[in-house]
Amino acid sequence: MVSVMNEYVSKIQLSADDVTKGILHAAIHEISNIDKESILVKSNRYIVDMKLKEYSVENAVAVMNTFMERTRYHYSAYFIRFNEGNMVRYRYATCKENREGFYCDVIIA
Repeated sequence: MVSVMNEYVSKIQLSADDVTKGILHAAIHEISNIDKESILVKSNRYIVDMKLKEYSVENAVAVMNTFMERTRYHYSAYFIRFNEGNMVRYRYATCKENREGFYCDVIIA
C-alpha cells in the first residue's frame, strides 16, 4: 500500500500555500469533536495534527472522512490509514485534473 501511495504522490505536482492551508484550517474548525489542531508545512507537505475531545478509532475515522470530504479535489484522491494504539495516522493526497495537488500526513489522537 505504501508503495502505491508513493507512486501516486510522485505523479502529483505538490504545493503548500496559504490558500490551501486556510481551506484545511476551515475544514477542521467545522468539526465539533476536535479539541486542538495544528497544521505545519514541511518539504511542501502538510502535517496535520488533531486532538479529539473523545478519542476512539471510530471517531477518528469519522473526523478524517469529514476532513477529506471538505478538502479533496474531485478529480482524484488517495489515502492510507494506520491504526497505532491511541492514535490513527493517515497519508492523504489529492489532485486536480492538471495533477496539481497537496499531500498531508494526518495524525488523529
